[in-house]
Amino acid sequence: MSWHGLHIPARSLRSVVILAPLFAILLMVFIFLKKRTISNNSENIYLLLKSNGLNDVLSKFATAQAAHETAILGIPFMSSVFKNNNNAFGMKYAGQVNAQGEKNGYAYYINLNNSVKDFIAWYNRKRQLLFSFPLYINSTASYVRFLKNNNYFEAPESEYLSGVNYFYKQIFA
Repeated sequence: MSWHGLHIPARSLRSVVILAPLFAILLMVFIFLKKRTISNNSENIYLLLKSNGLNDVLSKFATAQAAHETAILGIPFMSSVFKNNNNAFGMKYAGQVNAQGEKNGYAYYINLNNSVKDFIAWYNRKRQLLFSFPLYINSTASYVRFLKNNNYFEAPESEYLSGVNYFYKQIFA
């Protein structure tokens, strides 16, 4: 049976009527889980950064960085490095004090707090090397430039900045 003039079988229309609401429900669940994942992990990392000595502004920038580093298909904190290694910053293993060792080429931590401590130790070491130069990090652009100048990431700076800005707005806007 087809609808007059459309040449679409009636069964197809029934399928669309049934599948459309199911798709909408799945989309809402996906959005809810994405927001919940962003909220729980980003809040936890932000608080760990602050409790380990970073100021509010740098804690926000570093939280957005962690979200970018661990994102899979635009969903932060979903990477295997984050889930399996408790590594919020995608740090490679290079003998960090708080790391347990290496798993799949990345530092492995027993908890997120140790990952945060190693990131802050890296940040402080790099910042101390520049003690004679004024260093003002007051935007995501200046923060990402600092990371790039210290070889933290290999991607083009504009791409990394775009990712950090995206998650900064998602989390703190």
